[in-house]
Amino acid sequence: MHITTEEIFEEFEELDPRDQSQFLLELGYDLPRFPPEEQRECDLIHGCQSQVWLTARAVEDGSDPVIEFRADSDAEIVRGLIAILLASYSGHTASEILRLPINDVFTRLRLKQYISPQRHNGLQGMVDRIREIARRHAPCTAYTEQSPVQVVLRQQSPAQTVASIDPQEIRRQFPVLNQVLEDGLTPVYLDSGASAQKPQVVIDKEREVEEQYFANAYRGRYRFGARIDEELETARQKIATFISAESPQQIAFTSGTTATLNAVAFGWGTHHVGAGDEILITEMEHHANFVPWQQLAIQRQATLRFIPMTDDGQLDISRLDEVLTTKTKLLAVCGMSNVLGTVNPIKELAARAHEVGAVIVVDAAQSVPHQVTNVVADDVDFLIFSGHKLYGPTGVGILYGKADRLNETQPILFGGHMIDRVYKDHSTWAAPPARFEAGTLPIVQAIGLGTAVDWISGLSVEAIHNHEQRLLRSATEQLQQIPGLTIFGPSVDHKGAIISFRIDDVHPEDLAIMLDRRAVLTRHGHHCAMPLHDLLGVSATTRASFAAYNTDDDVTALVSAIEYARDELPRRP
Repeated sequence: MHITTEEIFEEFEELDPRDQSQFLLELGYDLPRFPPEEQRECDLIHGCQSQVWLTARAVEDGSDPVIEFRADSDAEIVRGLIAILLASYSGHTASEILRLPINDVFTRLRLKQYISPQRHNGLQGMVDRIREIARRHAPCTAYTEQSPVQVVLRQQSPAQTVASIDPQEIRRQFPVLNQVLEDGLTPVYLDSGASAQKPQVVIDKEREVEEQYFANAYRGRYRFGARIDEELETARQKIATFISAESPQQIAFTSGTTATLNAVAFGWGTHHVGAGDEILITEMEHHANFVPWQQLAIQRQATLRFIPMTDDGQLDISRLDEVLTTKTKLLAVCGMSNVLGTVNPIKELAARAHEVGAVIVVDAAQSVPHQVTNVVADDVDFLIFSGHKLYGPTGVGILYGKADRLNETQPILFGGHMIDRVYKDHSTWAAPPARFEAGTLPIVQAIGLGTAVDWISGLSVEAIHNHEQRLLRSATEQLQQIPGLTIFGPSVDHKGAIISFRIDDVHPEDLAIMLDRRAVLTRHGHHCAMPLHDLLGVSATTRASFAAYNTDDDVTALVSAIEYARDELPRRP
């Protein structure tokens, strides 16, 4: 079979999607087949639902030989994809193969809608094998493409930075905030630090998926399955762009921040932290970024150490050398405290960690909704966050990792989509991100999160941040006027949209009940941060957290409700 990529392009451009699938099948029918004796185990490419074999030979001597490839599969549609790869690669020199931007070929052919990630893993495996062979034959100065099949996302800035937002207009987009409660009040929702509300567009997207094309992901070639796969991969790419990741293949969908931090602790930490090593965290961490490292230290006989804190609730970077040493294998830190609102200097911490050979893990559950996140500029190894704090659905989380770190991380959940090959006595794993997506994904939730990211990007994170900081400053100034009220944490210039406080002789739980009478919805308790509350010397606090939909009226309602509660509650003697 002698067909060129230009001929394939020409054929595809004239066909509708159904006829394009038929054309792929016809390409597969025309591909020469391997006889049984050539279907050798050593030539198998793993990661595909079908079997794929690939061989190569250099047909010229010299420092940059021409390489010819042959390949076959037991699935005709995959044979069609193989035909495209052979047309692109076979008969070229080793250096030409390494220079070929194969992702451009597949983008032009619009093949994402035909290739499920299961097949994509197999396709990636074929490309990796071809490029590995080319590297062995190429001159040492040959250009190496940055990424073979994966679409590489450059660091991006928002096309337009919006200086301000209209919170009243935003609020109208959230049905839950526009209802009239049974007591005739409208809700003043100040608990976005626990879970943000969802705008109508996210609710509509979830309904659209459920009503129009729901199917299991990466399982079916029928039209619903193909649509779901396309929607999920689109969401993956949106999220990669949102945090400035280099590639969507660095983004794995998980069930949430807690599960993902555990996956890194026991998938990476177990294999890289040993007896006598040190793990460095902070006392301001949520239990989800505290207990897994505590347990890892116990299991691996490592030492858990803490970065000292200043009196106003910031990390004391001047004392970092006391606890960050060559024994440190991992630094885990929140981007923003869920109690104090403290924004930590992630870029500086990453640089300092890397100086001693340590890896940095960032719990970004609180920080991602409130400030611009750039994983490349900050040079973080792992970054983790949840959808439900980002105006998206519950039940979905995100794992970002540098490519090398993800490859070093072993899965802790097994089965389904994360498999490369299962033998009777052992198994091998798919490449990231599939390696971390065992079983059925949170399909609807992940797609909904992509829509939430679109919604936030339409406003701009900077504009949301500016609005929240203005509310935070106003609330701080007004709350400081209330007698007996103590605000915990640093000044507004060093924190995000969270304010935690306590009133003398008033327990936070009693206060929360009184605030709810005025439809002011806050959180009380230790906020899953017991060690921090031990450090603060209190058992619990009241927390108000702001979001894009909060208004000046909400701040006024909070202050008024607190004053009402102080008047109504009996004071302890």
